[in-house]
Amino acid sequence: MATNDANVRTRVHYHKIRVFSPEFSIVLHLARSVQILLMPHPVLSYMVELVVFGQEEMKRYLRLFAEAIRLGLRFHLLIEGPPGTAKTLAVNQMVSSLKKEVGDIPYVRVTGSQDALPSDLIGDLDIGKYREGEMDILAGPLFSAHGRDTPGIVYADELNRFSEYTLIIFTEIMAEWQVSFPKTPITKPLRANVIATMNPYDISGITEVPQHILDRFNARIVVNYPDKETELRIAAQHTEYYYKKFASRLKSLFHPLVSTTRAMRKLGVPLGPRIYLSTLDLLALELSSIGSIDNDTVIQHYENAVRSRIGNLEEDKQSEFLSTASIALRGELEGAKK
Repeated sequence: MATNDANVRTRVHYHKIRVFSPEFSIVLHLARSVQILLMPHPVLSYMVELVVFGQEEMKRYLRLFAEAIRLGLRFHLLIEGPPGTAKTLAVNQMVSSLKKEVGDIPYVRVTGSQDALPSDLIGDLDIGKYREGEMDILAGPLFSAHGRDTPGIVYADELNRFSEYTLIIFTEIMAEWQVSFPKTPITKPLRANVIATMNPYDISGITEVPQHILDRFNARIVVNYPDKETELRIAAQHTEYYYKKFASRLKSLFHPLVSTTRAMRKLGVPLGPRIYLSTLDLLALELSSIGSIDNDTVIQHYENAVRSRIGNLEEDKQSEFLSTASIALRGELEGAKK
């Protein structure tokens, strides 16, 4: 594990080799391609400087989660909603605020993956000590969230991208603040509260979370895309924060881009704010490099931003969807000039 900067998230990569003994197989963790994102240090500045518009219920329950941490109480929160609804941004802001108030709080973020095994998160048998006749564990990254004075925080992003087999480990953490290791008598404390986010079930590549795991959460809230005025504010904030030099030239595009994205959602594809924000990114780069943009450039970049979000559709449906989006955006752009 390597940290390049004390204020930057650490990326941990594991590989596994299997060692077979007459009793059972042991998985020794050396490095692995599954990405576990650790955040033991303050979050990056943009995560606390940007405003989360709307989503009042989510903010309220995150305040309650923070209060449980302050009081040393067990409290677990599940936030369900489509991509681009500020779930991670809101969680990062809550954690940053809590750290400023009560000091360092162990915080680990893990991102769901079908490839992740329980041992990728909690660790496995220490083969070196096992050969010496001892039984101990090489602790996995989740144990970095173990709190002593106060509970730590485990942020399980996209919980329902973990396999059902891996999801089981969260049950014991939430119920008993501990972890038991399969095929061993070893149990270790893991005093941490869990915040999990979950994509809607109509998005590809997800697992249906069993009810016995859902039962462990104190609350499950549902968030959705904000109203049009809020989305316009999101576009304006993004442009002012990242591309202040070009904000006045991009302002006239907010309404066409947001309106087209909202219209395309009605066709059943969850296009979030990232669509028009990515388009604004590309257009700002165009202005920086060549100094001008036209409607065709706007439409081209919008199409490519959308294309990256519809890869799970069949090819003919992708073409149809992109064509519809292009026609809708051209209409919005031409209407804005009148």
